[in-house]
Amino acid sequence: MPHIVIESTPRLSVALDFVALFATVHHRLAAGGHAVLDDFKSRVHVTDRHLAGEDRSAEFLVARLVTTNPRPKGTQRAMAAVIHDVLRAAIEAEPRPYWWQCCVLIEPFDKADYLKSDSHG
Repeated sequence: MPHIVIESTPRLSVALDFVALFATVHHRLAAGGHAVLDDFKSRVHVTDRHLAGEDRSAEFLVARLVTTNPRPKGTQRAMAAVIHDVLRAAIEAEPRPYWWQCCVLIEPFDKADYLKSDSHG
């Protein structure tokens, strides 16, 4: 079950349509055979306080790709590249009057370190 968790600074969070971006990412990853479409869980956390170095006006997105099923490193990197490319293209679609950064962290977890409950039975 891949999770995509994004931390976004305020200006980028309002400038981007994350629901549409997640839909694009989910469909591309599923089409690539990396996971079943309905298994993706994605969300955004907006930071109310942030600082990049000493630049108080800098903006950034940090996406975490959290996986619980074992995947080869190459597959993990391919999944992260899809996420990065979609986010980066969205940021670059318009000029930004501030410095920005976009990155993806890959965080695989062993199923033994994962507990889950749901109402689907």
